[in-house]
Amino acid sequence: MDYAAVADRLLLDAKAPKGAVLPGGNGATFDWTILSGFRSPLPYLLSGASIPATSEPRLLRPAPGVDVSSGVETAPGKKDADLIRAFVRNARRAAADTLIEKVAS
Repeated sequence: MDYAAVADRLLLDAKAPKGAVLPGGNGATFDWTILSGFRSPLPYLLSGASIPATSEPRLLRPAPGVDVSSGVETAPGKKDADLIRAFVRNARRAAADTLIEKVAS
């Protein structure tokens, strides 16, 4: 299917766990390394609930955006300021690392 004809962006998320009532990864992070070399026809967002806790900046770099909603929650719907700060630190470090690599190459 040519997604560009029907969507403005793609959201790359984990498959819903078996028996899940809601669509999407439901707080699960998928193996982002499977996106190595991925070239999207559209801008995309990378989803993954554990982004602040588990990510290294190099894993965030390929995505022009991320969906981190449940990744900064201590309970469903309850955002945590420390988790938000950790996420922003990782995102800034990823952006800086990318800039350094572009300048060095």
